[in-house]
Amino acid sequence: MARKKEALLRKFALDTFASFPEQVEEAENERKGIREGTKGLYGARIIDISRIKPDFAQPRKSFDKKRLKQLAASIKEYGLIQPINVEYIESQDYFRVINGQRRFEAAKLAGILEIPCIIKNINKHLRLIHQLVENIQREDLPALEEAVAIQTLVRNRRIENPHYSQREASRELGLPKTYVNEMLTLLKLPEDIKRDVRTSDAFPKSLLLLLIRQGNEKNIREFYKQIKERKLTVRELQTTLKKSKNRRGRPGYYQYIFQAPEKQFTLTIKFKKARVDQSEIFNALSQVLHSLKQ
Repeated sequence: MARKKEALLRKFALDTFASFPEQVEEAENERKGIREGTKGLYGARIIDISRIKPDFAQPRKSFDKKRLKQLAASIKEYGLIQPINVEYIESQDYFRVINGQRRFEAAKLAGILEIPCIIKNINKHLRLIHQLVENIQREDLPALEEAVAIQTLVRNRRIENPHYSQREASRELGLPKTYVNEMLTLLKLPEDIKRDVRTSDAFPKSLLLLLIRQGNEKNIREFYKQIKERKLTVRELQTTLKKSKNRRGRPGYYQYIFQAPEKQFTLTIKFKKARVDQSEIFNALSQVLHSLKQ
């Protein structure tokens, strides 16, 4: 009975399309147009989200909860438009995220059961580079997470090549060498400050770079305290640093200098304070004259 029904349906379909040769030809031409200049993408799959796991070694360790919820709402309404890149871990039979960690987390939050993925074979160095570049291009990777990731890349590369330099890291990441160097200097911040800024949105990358340029730990702690207490912006910190530099540039004493005509002699009186009024200078000169008369 089933075979007879299938045969009848097939005959009906053939008769129907035979009755409309123009539509058949049009459909065939349309398929040719789609195929022309295109080819299948190897590794493109729809994967059950339960078979996908995050990469715990990836640079990004945290996500803005508010933005993640917004993305989840968008994915729930429109679907995951951009596929994520994954690699198959054969030994444990699961797929690990290479790029698209945030989209993956948002899709889970949205309750999506299957997501479009592209399966890639990639080594750990390239995986880290891909993850770093993706997050740096997004410009919202926390500064210290980015610095740790760059340091990890350099250390991993040096296992294979002891002469691997920061210059080579900058070339691989497509970043200026000065930028890579500055990011790595952030790791020299005192440990307690690093712990604090990791969980705070009040310390953008530009602010931390200004902070680390203050050199010694005493200055860093002084300005860090001001940033926290006064909630300074980058511009406000720059103004504060400039004023501080001007104050440090002034001597902690005042000098009165008198030079005789034709430079026969020079008299210098050095006071132990930075500001002196005219009466104090007269008094000092009087003491000099008095001492000469004795």
